[in-house]
Amino acid sequence: MSRILLILLATSLYSGVAAAEDRTPTPPPPPPQKTEPARPRPKQPQMSREDQEVVENLELLESMDAAEDLDLLMELSKEDD
Repeated sequence: MSRILLILLATSLYSGVAAAEDRTPTPPPPPPQKTEPARPRPKQPQMSREDQEVVENLELLESMDAAEDLDLLMELSKEDD
């Protein structure tokens, strides 16, 4: 019984070494490429006061919509209890 165990151990050890020898080494990663310096983005035109107000109102409406969704979820969770 111990001979069979020894043979199995030797066989698995040999197959592991053979598998390690069959592996081809992975090539090294390519050297980093030189990149061009980032181009400055074109300047955005300044928003007028009216445009800023529209953006603020839009953000307010979006937050109100999210709050309504939260209220609805809270009501639904109460109904489940």
